[in-house]
Amino acid sequence: MYMQLEARGSPLRWTARLLILAVLCAACSVGAVAEECTKKPELWIPSNGEELENGVSVQKVVPSSVCAGEEILITVTVDNMSCGAAGAFDLAVYYDAYDEAHLIKTLPADDNPLYIPGLDGCEHITHTFTWDTTGVPPGAHSVLVWADPDNTVIELTDDYVNNKYQLTTEVMVYPYAPWIEATKTDTDLDGGKVYPGDTVKYTIVIRNEGCADQPNNPGHEFTDVLPDSVAATGTVSASSGAVALDGNTLNWDGAIPSGGSVTITVTVKVDEAAEDGQVICNQGTVHWDSDADGSNDAQEPTDDPETDTDDDPTCFTVSIPADPATVGTIDAPTLSEWAQILLGLLMTGSFIAVLLRRKRTAT
Repeated sequence: MYMQLEARGSPLRWTARLLILAVLCAACSVGAVAEECTKKPELWIPSNGEELENGVSVQKVVPSSVCAGEEILITVTVDNMSCGAAGAFDLAVYYDAYDEAHLIKTLPADDNPLYIPGLDGCEHITHTFTWDTTGVPPGAHSVLVWADPDNTVIELTDDYVNNKYQLTTEVMVYPYAPWIEATKTDTDLDGGKVYPGDTVKYTIVIRNEGCADQPNNPGHEFTDVLPDSVAATGTVSASSGAVALDGNTLNWDGAIPSGGSVTITVTVKVDEAAEDGQVICNQGTVHWDSDADGSNDAQEPTDDPETDTDDDPTCFTVSIPADPATVGTIDAPTLSEWAQILLGLLMTGSFIAVLLRRKRTAT
């Protein structure tokens, strides 16, 4: 049985597997009848989107993100690649790990109305599971499928370690509490490189991706201590809530509804004494309520979205402009002056020609 083909074992063993599967497919393609087939069945779960003889395989998760306690539909297709018929077997789905603690549901072959009573040769069957995410830890989770976990079907190949498949779609489970993410970007208002004395605008976006509102709790919801190499200009703004500067520290207070966001901006001036190549980094911190108890107990640093690193500071590099070229003006001759110059050149040329002729005559 193969949930997916994996390059395990020796090359010879891998080649043998491919030959077996090729023979199985050939047997099905010529219309071998299950009653006349003497081969054992061969069950597997095709990869997402893989072409089957009767259509495209259906391995999917809908929706890919929910609030804790909401339901997710997991659709799984199992295919019998051999012409031999398979008897009844179980199909189980898990999240994150193949163990009892992470079992979502099993379609048993004995007492469940959705059980798989069997699968004829060269046929496939599709089932949909309903996953109640109550009690599932918040965060990203993978969905795992295991066909015939008890090895009740005697198959053509018996490498049961491969009877598993991980769906490509991850599931995000959000808690019934705030769930905060924040980004910070910088923009040189002059455009181009950042020079000493330039004005830079920081833009902070705070998103509440949780399933409950982030209230305006005691204490600041956002603080940002600006670096020593810049000075706040006093220009700040926020799309909601209250924003203020305390020296070179930016503070914001306010609520963010579930699924909502707030945008905060502050402009700073780069130190005139900043050196060429100096890197100036900055990062703010969101203080939020992870358990919705009215107290900000969690922190989330701002992230630079232009890098692949998570929760990293936002940085820019100072450049020193090259010395400007000497700037001056050259008075070009007027049209009449050009005429006089041309006339002088013609007269000079004529005089030189006369001298040359006299010289040749004299010789």
